[in-house]
Amino acid sequence: MPDAIEVLLVEDDRDLSQALTEILEQASYCVRPVMRAEAALELVHADWPGVILSDLRMPGLSGLDLLDCVKEKAPEVPFIMITGHGDVASAVRAMRAGAHDFLEKPCEPQILLDVLKRASEMRRLQLENHQLRQSLARRPDLRSRLIGSSSVMQELRRKTEVLAGLSVDLLLVGETGTGKELLARCLHDLSDRRERPFVAVNCGALTEATIDRELFGVAGQEAGRLSTAQGGTLFLDELESLDESLQARLLRVLESREVTPLGGATRHLQFAVLGSLKSNPEELLAAGRLRSDLYHRFNGGAIHLPPLRKREGDALELLEHFLSEAAARHDLPRPEVDPELRRQLGYYRWPGNVRELRNVAERLVIGLDVRFTQEEEAALVTEGYDSAMERFEARLLQAALLQTGGRKSEAAALLGIPRKRLYLRLRHCGLA
Repeated sequence: MPDAIEVLLVEDDRDLSQALTEILEQASYCVRPVMRAEAALELVHADWPGVILSDLRMPGLSGLDLLDCVKEKAPEVPFIMITGHGDVASAVRAMRAGAHDFLEKPCEPQILLDVLKRASEMRRLQLENHQLRQSLARRPDLRSRLIGSSSVMQELRRKTEVLAGLSVDLLLVGETGTGKELLARCLHDLSDRRERPFVAVNCGALTEATIDRELFGVAGQEAGRLSTAQGGTLFLDELESLDESLQARLLRVLESREVTPLGGATRHLQFAVLGSLKSNPEELLAAGRLRSDLYHRFNGGAIHLPPLRKREGDALELLEHFLSEAAARHDLPRPEVDPELRRQLGYYRWPGNVRELRNVAERLVIGLDVRFTQEEEAALVTEGYDSAMERFEARLLQAALLQTGGRKSEAAALLGIPRKRLYLRLRHCGLA
């Protein structure tokens, strides 16, 4: 039996206690003998990893009294009662009160060990389930963090859940303001490393003069960001901002997972690596801004975060969230957005992406005007007529499906078009 499961032996007969202790220790149990029930109660709590083996008749609190107290204090802890020949009725009462089992004195050692084995396995399973529930409770709710009902965001959440469970290094690719660090934190929080550090490094701030101290540390003075990430996740933001020589140095560290602090000894580290890029890797490779060997080091591939302009319907959903968030933060009433501004926000192209939208919500909450300049208004139509009309059609189809609960026949009737045509347009817009 693993040492993690302890046997709390409550027996006032010193000789019998010693004999039982020897039997259990020979079977590799960790045994803690006590002479009184009161002493046992001080050791037991809801998460205590053990099993109680208790005599029935003892001075002070009896075994039944102890059972009642344990069931109130730590109801899941298995409780095994040891009784004499004349105490069978009390043993039955104990079973009704929640005892795991009872044994008659004298008890065959093998019978005792079999009962303890079953009780210990049950306790181990209880503790594992408890830890699992706690772990699941700490997992992020992706729907509340990666907000959006568009198909691209649904796919992003699905991909995030899958990739978070894999031990691979990943690249997060997206324009400024799309939420790359948020996604990195979600990947970390969903992984087995969630209890370990998440360390973000702004690569744009690293230079030849600062990289050694910042990343590798100084022996006896500071640990460095890489050592701080031990066992957790290292997020390297904007890798393309590093010049070629710094990318080469970083590559060597990622390949070896070895760090040598200034003036110190080499140390081997284990951490997951997430990198981010503001542009498509192919463009950066072609422009010479990203080393191909560094790119291919991320064998898990790339996750592309869609810009807000390609997330149909998400802007208004995000706006509602950010308005509530900002109102709570400033302790101000949540403002109503007039229909014309809502229309503009729905069609605006959001060059600053989610970050820009968050700032707009902030301005609305604190009472500042939100107006689009002529240039910004012009951005509403820069994509061209055909593209704009396709976006409008996709939004119209989505609205009809939403209103009818996804029932296509009713959606077709609502739009006044044949059902076959609806299917064709859904397929054309990538919604089928």
